[in-house]
Amino acid sequence: MPILTEQELQDIVNKETEANAKLEEKDEQLRESYREKERIRTQRRGFLASTVILGILFLALLFTVLFQPYLLQLDNGIQLADDEEVVKKSTLKNYQDKVVELESQQESNSPLDLDEFYAVQLGAFKKFNTKLSSDSYSIVHNGSYKDFNLYTLGVFETAEEAEKLRNVVRQLNFKDAFVGYYKDGERVKSNY
Repeated sequence: MPILTEQELQDIVNKETEANAKLEEKDEQLRESYREKERIRTQRRGFLASTVILGILFLALLFTVLFQPYLLQLDNGIQLADDEEVVKKSTLKNYQDKVVELESQQESNSPLDLDEFYAVQLGAFKKFNTKLSSDSYSIVHNGSYKDFNLYTLGVFETAEEAEKLRNVVRQLNFKDAFVGYYKDGERVKSNY
C-alpha cells in the first residue's frame, strides 16, 4: 500500500472539499432552475385561467347586452324631450280610430272648392308648366292667365289674410309675389 504524506492527504481532502462545494453549488443551481421552471409554469396556468375567466365574462356580458338588456336596465336610459311623451300603442290606436271617425263625419270643405278666393301669386311663366302637387288638394295652385302659367300659394277668404302670407313669402326672396283675387278659378284682379 502506498504511503501518503500529510501534505498529499491534505491536498486530496481539499480537492474533495472543493469538489463537494462545487457539487453542492451545482445542486443549488439545479434546484433554482427547477424552482424557476415551476414558477413560470404556475404563471402560465394563472394567465391561462384568468384569460378563460375573462373570456367567459365577456361572452356573458355580450349575451346579456344583446339578448337580455332589461337585466342591466339599459332600456331605462332613454331621455325624452320636454315636448315628448310615451304613449301606449293601444292609446295611439284609439286616437287614430277617432281621427278616422271624425274625418268621415266632416263635410268636404276644401278651400279649392270656393268660387271666389284670394291667393298669393309666386310667379307667372310661359315655359315652365310643371304640376307642383296632386289635383285632389293643394295649397299651391296652378292657374293660367293669357299665355302664362300661374303658381299661387294659399286660399284665403279675405285679402288681409292673403296679404299676411305675401309679406312672409317676400321675406323668402319671392320679391315679386303679390295678392290676386280669383273667381271661378281665374284671376280677376291683382294687388301689386
